Amino acid sequence: AAEKEKKAEMKVMDENDETFCGYCSFQMLDADGIASCVKGCNINSSVQIVSPPGADLVVFQAHFCATNPLFFLEIRNEEQFYLFGQWWMDGPKHSEANQICQLVPIKMQDCIKQSEQTPHAFAGKAQCQVLRNSTTRLVSASFTTEDKKFKTKLAKVTLTMPREAWMEYKSYRVRVWKAGKNWPGHDKDEDDEKKKNEEKEDEEKKE
Repeated sequence: AAEKEKKAEMKVMDENDETFCGYCSFQMLDADGIASCVKGCNINSSVQIVSPPGADLVVFQAHFCATNPLFFLEIRNEEQFYLFGQWWMDGPKHSEANQICQLVPIKMQDCIKQSEQTPHAFAGKAQCQVLRNSTTRLVSASFTTEDKKFKTKLAKVTLTMPREAWMEYKSYRVRVWKAGKNWPGHDKDEDDEKKKNEEKEDEEKKE
C-alpha cells in the first residue's frame, strides 16, 4: 500500500513534466481593476514548456495570432489601462487550485515606453503565491508585440521560473492532493465513531 501511495505521489509530482498541460490568459484592466468586454481587451492560449528537461530555468511560452481581427489583446498607450494575466495548468478552466502564478499588473503606457527602448518587447514580473516568501521571489515574464493596422498587439509571452521554485510549487500541489485524500478518511472516522456511539446507546436502552 505504501509503495502504491508513493507511485501515485510521484505521478502527481510529474518531476519531468511529461504530462504538463498549461494555459494562460491576459486582459486589459482599468484603474479600478475592472476588465473591459470589447474587442481587443483579452486573449488566452495554451502554454508549452520549451526549456530542456532538468534545466536550471524552466521556460514557459505562449503564442498569440496577431493577425486575428477579433480575438487579440491591444497594448494601448493610455494612462488608465493595465495589463494583467494568469498562468495555470491541468485544464482549460482557471481556478485558485490550479494557478501557477499571476502577473503583477503593469501600466500599458509603461509597456509602450519599454518597447521604445527595446523594439516590440517589454518585461514584467509574476507572483507564484504558494512559494515561501513569494513576494521576494517574483518570476520574470517577457512579452513580444507586433504592430498590425496601427495597433500594438500581444504576440508572445515567456515566463521564466527557477527550477527550485517550480519544484517547490509542484511539491505544494502534492500536499494539496494528499490533504484532499485525507479529508474523506477523516469524515469516515467521524461517521464510524458516531455509529458506534449510537449502537452503544441502543444497547444501553435495551438493558
